[in-house]
Formats: sequence, structure tokens, C-alpha cells
Amino acid sequence: MEIPFSKEEVFAALSDLGKDKALGLDGFTMAFWSFCWDVVKVELMGFFRDFHERGRFVKSLNATFLVLVPKKGGAEDLKDFRPISLVGSLYKLLAKVLPNRIKKVMGKVISEFQNAFVEGRQILDAVLIANEAVDSKLKSNQGGVLCKLVIEKAYDHVSWKFLLVIEKAYDHFFPKFEGIETRGPLSPYLFVIAMEVFSCLLRRAINGVFLSGWRVRGRNGEGVLISHLLFADDTLVFCVESQDQMTFLSWLLMWFKACSGLRINLEKSELVPVGRVHDIEDLALELGCRVGGLLSCYLGLPLGASFKSTAVWDVVEERWNLVCLEKKKGGLGVRNLALMNRALLSKWNWRYANEREAFWKQVISQKYGVEKGDWCTRAVSERYGVGLWKAIRNEWLFLKSRLAYQVGNGRRVKFWKDKWCGDKSLCESFPSLYSIFLSKDAWVSDVWNPNSDGEGWTPLFSRAFNDWEIEMVERFMLKIQAFRVQRKDEDRVVWTASKSGDFSVKLLYSILEPGDSHLFPCNSIWRVKAPPKVAFFAWEASWDKILTLEQVQRRGYSMANRCFLCLSEVETMDHLLLHCVKTRVLWNLVFSLFGMAWVLSCSVKETLLGWHGAFVGKTHKKAWQMAPLCIFWSVWKERNLLAFGNEELSLHKLKYSFALSRSFEPLGCFCILPVYFEGTVFGASSFR
Repeated sequence: MEIPFSKEEVFAALSDLGKDKALGLDGFTMAFWSFCWDVVKVELMGFFRDFHERGRFVKSLNATFLVLVPKKGGAEDLKDFRPISLVGSLYKLLAKVLPNRIKKVMGKVISEFQNAFVEGRQILDAVLIANEAVDSKLKSNQGGVLCKLVIEKAYDHVSWKFLLVIEKAYDHFFPKFEGIETRGPLSPYLFVIAMEVFSCLLRRAINGVFLSGWRVRGRNGEGVLISHLLFADDTLVFCVESQDQMTFLSWLLMWFKACSGLRINLEKSELVPVGRVHDIEDLALELGCRVGGLLSCYLGLPLGASFKSTAVWDVVEERWNLVCLEKKKGGLGVRNLALMNRALLSKWNWRYANEREAFWKQVISQKYGVEKGDWCTRAVSERYGVGLWKAIRNEWLFLKSRLAYQVGNGRRVKFWKDKWCGDKSLCESFPSLYSIFLSKDAWVSDVWNPNSDGEGWTPLFSRAFNDWEIEMVERFMLKIQAFRVQRKDEDRVVWTASKSGDFSVKLLYSILEPGDSHLFPCNSIWRVKAPPKVAFFAWEASWDKILTLEQVQRRGYSMANRCFLCLSEVETMDHLLLHCVKTRVLWNLVFSLFGMAWVLSCSVKETLLGWHGAFVGKTHKKAWQMAPLCIFWSVWKERNLLAFGNEELSLHKLKYSFALSRSFEPLGCFCILPVYFEGTVFGASSFR
């Protein structure tokens, strides 16, 4: 790290940099320095020599253009943009040479719990270790908790002062900006160095018995203790089912954030129960994240999947999934039996929560027991038999996430844990107040006293409030004071997915169904009065599924690819149905009949998406809507006759088969008269 820079070292780094990337304030790209190396190498090596001797350079070399690049289309919020720094080429070269030196010694100073950006360590190492640890925990019949934590905007939030404290033993130079995401190749190594402090904190917590970790045991010996795994901004912490450990971990994360500026993204983090864990929801509330589950995903690969599990392949797209989507989402509307079954099973849970005196509910309640509040039965832990309720009860948690409670007398609604006061439960909205509340399982009726001050609400806490908690307490009181307890009314459950609050199997099925309803020409295919076979053909064309020669080649067949109509271009779907010179005859005919100029889109789907008929009037609207499907079908029939019938192409026949098709009566009536007369502008002689 301390030896002078060599020409070979600098030139090797220069050769690895992109030659034509965006230039900085100096106006030079890396291609200039590489091409003119023999001319500028003396000046460049003088720059590196001065930096090595003084540990600094001219401040202007670090000047930066900041550019916000959207992470996705239609970005509006600031979080939807990623900051990119356009730095000068000299600084960029220096930032490449330094990590080339650092990575040679990273393996000696970074613990084995980190696998990112360290030579000799791979991403699969962490995946293998994590799966073996989960396997040992499951086979030991002991419960454990896997904390999957994600660092929020890792490279942006590292405190520069924190890095200087870590590196105070080294006289290194770093940029004078706090955000280091855009500092080129150097930033990942600085982040790994910062995360090594977090790794040290976790190891000291293990030594102090504040955290336990998991021990991967073999047949002989004590095995290996694994407390955590770090890979860039993905962190795994191995804990046991302990409220104290979750509390200590949350404090540890808070201390690390205060020192380093790095914080956990709680929206992406989750607690995964491994084995039998009873209070996982309470543990997740303590940490402030959601509850996950096995089969999970870690670094893009399955975590906790059985060796022969078919669920590993659930992420692979299946053709049947597209067929089972609703028509408005691009499918054929065939119901997915598994999703429909879940929706119907959920209806039984809804009935159980709402039907108080039904006989079947009495039978189920006596057999399986009732949870507090009588909204559902207790979880069924016995094995599957001939009974049906276990499968039904399994859908309760999914349904519960979309339920809210309308408070009547408040005797069946939990004050903190049930969702009755807004879109979230109070323990999620005010976790710090929940932690100091005296009775965490209190009912709404227990906190309501109509004879007291404060308009009836009497929440009791275990201590007085600090000054910085007053504002939060005021928001808490304002929120609950908007609701009143009506002692004469019964509490009821409301389904939040519908405006009426009533459960609907159809609506729940649409929620369970994947897919996006945007950007598919549903109306242009299924709302047109065309024969089903023609509409289905248009649906296939929208997804590029028709067997053109290009599709046949994709399936592994070796054959010449030439359009059967024009005999000059490659036969793709878009060429055959839109852009072939022979097909354009029919499109030009339609545009002339309606008296308009139209530019066809690049693809069939885009053409159907833009095919609106509001400007043609009600009289001709049906004919206009049918035109694309009629052209597709006529061209495809003619193409197949040429491909398999050894016939010659006749534009006269193609035009009349299009205009006189019995399948498209409105379009045929609109086209037949002008097409019938020879010699007119639409006559056959015009298309020969």
C-alpha cells in the first residue's frame, strides 16, 4: 500500500476503465488518456508521484457534476432517482488505482463473515453457508430466527468522519464528500470497511452472550458458530427466539447508525422463523420489520428449500400462468384452480367471523377451540386427516391482513394489535408507545371510560413521557379520539378491499391473480364482434405466439426464413401482419375507405393499443374496430395457402377475401360497394 506508483500499475488501471463513458468537468474521456499514453504518461506519473508524497492533490480535480437518473419509468418522488457523479478523468483514474491496491489486502483485514469484494470469496459461499445453517437448525428440532436486513442506500449514507476514524492508522486520501456511491471503484471497498465495524459489534455481542448465533454441528465436535453473514448491503443475523436478543439487536443497529450513518431499510427487511417459533410477530414488532418465511430468497437464490422441492421453480415463468390471467390483464380468462380454491376457502373464514349463531360454527368452535375475540379458531396443529378445517384455517392470516374492525362495544377488538384505527394497527403506527404501555393485550373496551377526561380514552403507560415524545403522544391521542365506543353495538369485521366492506370471492381472486392490467389491447381484441377463432388469433399475435418462420427457427428447426408474401424480407410476425408490402395493400384500403392518413406502429400489440375509433362516428365504428382483426385473419389464411397449398399470390383474391368475408359483416357492408367496381380508386386494377 505504501510503495510508489508504477507506470505498469497506472496503465493497467487505465486499460480497465471504460473508454467512452461520460466526460467530467475537464472535458476528457478515458479514451484520450489511453490513446495519448506515450505523450501524457510523464505528466500522469508526476501527478501520481505528488499524490503519493503529499497525500493530496489540487481540489479542482475532485469537482463533480451531479446527475439524477430515474430508477424506473414515470419517476416522480426523489427516492425514485439515483444520483450519479460525473467526475474528472484524472480523479477517475486515481479512484481505479487505489482499489486495485486495496483489494490485494482486503482478505487479511476483513473477517470471514463478509464475502463481497474480497478476492477468493464468492457470492455462492454465503448462500451455501446460510442454507447449511438453516438445515442444521431444522434437523435439531430447535426454533431459530433469521434476521434478513437490508442497508438503505448503502453507499450514500456512510459518514465520512466514521471512515476517517476507521482509517486513522493509514494516511490515505479520500474524496471530501459524504456520499460515496458515485465515487467509482473505490466506494464498494470503503463500504465493506465500514461494515466490518458492524461485524465486530456482532462478534462482541456473541462474546458477551447478548446474541447467541447458530451452531452448525457435525457428528463429532462442537461445530462452527455462525452469528452473521454480510454481502454488500444484504445482512443475515442468526438469533434464537428471544425478545431480549431482538431488543439488543435493535439497539445495536441504532448505535451503528449513529456512528456510521448507515441504517436498515425496514420495509425490505424481514424476520424469518426457522423451525417452531411462537412469538415471531412480537419479535418482528420489536425490530420494526415484517415477518417472512421459508422458502425464502437470499442473494437471488433459494434459502431453506428442500433438496427436491418443486417450489424452487416457482419463479420460472409458466405458459399456463399467462392463460389463467384475466382478459384485461392479457390472459384468456381461464380460472386458476389453486387461486380460486384459496378465494373460496377464505370465504369460510369470513363466514366464521360474521355468523355468530350458525350450527356449523358451533361444531367447528367446539372441536378446534376459539382464539380471543372469537374471530377465528385456534391454529390447527394436528396432521391432515379427512377434516377440512385445517386447510381453511391456513387462509386466515392472509385474509386477516385485508380485514379491519369496526368498533362497537370494543370487547372483541385488541386496542394495540388489531386494525381498527386507520390503515395500520396502533402498535405499528406507534411502536415506541406500545413498548411502554402497561397492558399490551388490552381490549378497546378496557381503554375506554366515558366518565373520564380526555373524551373517554384512558391509556395507561408504565412511565412518564420524555420531552421528545410529547408530539408523538399528541398525534396518538388525536388519532384515537376520532373514534367512539358504542356499548350497545357489536364489533364487526370489515373487508378493506371493497368499498362496501363485504367480502367478495371474485374480488379476492382478482387480488390473488398476478399480472398487470396496463398496456394490453383487451378491448381491441375481445370487445370486437369477431368470431372467437379470429379474436384468439389476434391474442396470439399480441404475444408473438403465431408460428411464423421466425418462431419455427426459435424452436430449433433449421430452415430458410423468407416471407411467403413478398419473398424478400424475413418473416416475422410484425412484418407479416403490418409491414409487408403486400399486407400494406389491405391497410391502405382501410385507410382510404375511412378517408384518413395513419402511421402503423412497430408491433401488433402497439397497433391494437392505439386503434381507437372515436373519430369515425357511431355509424362506422364497428367496421373500424373490426378492420385490424380482419386484416390479420385474411393475411394469415393467404399466407398458409401459399406455404402449404403451392398457390401463387393474388392481390385480387386477397382484397376480395378481405372485403367479402362472412365473418365480418359490418366491415364487409362498408367495403363491398366501393371495392366491387373495377377501375375505381378502390378497384382491383389499382392493386395489381
